[in-house]
Amino acid sequence: MLDWLWRVYDAAYGWFHGLEDLPTERETILRIGVARYRGRRITLRDGTVVQAGDMIGTIHFHNEAVAALHDGKPDAVRSGILILRGYERSLRALARLSEDHPRYQNIKALTATTIFHQGVENFGFEIYPPRSGPAGWIVSAYQRFLLARFHPLGRQRERRKKLEARTVWVSTKEIRRRYGDRSSPSGTRA
Repeated sequence: MLDWLWRVYDAAYGWFHGLEDLPTERETILRIGVARYRGRRITLRDGTVVQAGDMIGTIHFHNEAVAALHDGKPDAVRSGILILRGYERSLRALARLSEDHPRYQNIKALTATTIFHQGVENFGFEIYPPRSGPAGWIVSAYQRFLLARFHPLGRQRERRKKLEARTVWVSTKEIRRRYGDRSSPSGTRA
């Protein structure tokens, strides 16, 4: 019963937010949506300014795809490597979409609110403080639930540390530089 209800909710959430799976040569682990930014002005490290009214990409994990990488086995190292590879493939797909696809060519930056922000600086992202008010708490609680639901060691990991959501940002220009066709073939991070 819970699996059926979860699939319906996840599909409805994706439809409501206009999320699309990223086309990659293998399974995708990210989805992307497009929205108008409604927050305070942000200046990213590379000088990109994001302000109210700008088009942005919203990044979401594809929960079922990430869960499938675990294959029901509690091997954290193996799962971590597979997720890392899927994440890098997804970032390359984001770079291609932002260069070639009309829906994504005008987005200034990509953002996500996530409890999985540790180490994202290595991929070009910048980490910002948690959202104030109940929204930040709700996102944190929801994503901790997802971790407990989909990760084989999720409940154990969630108990060990209280994961708090942060907002991460990266400019489209930076994604193209690092992961686009003009970047190094291996996708090496600068």
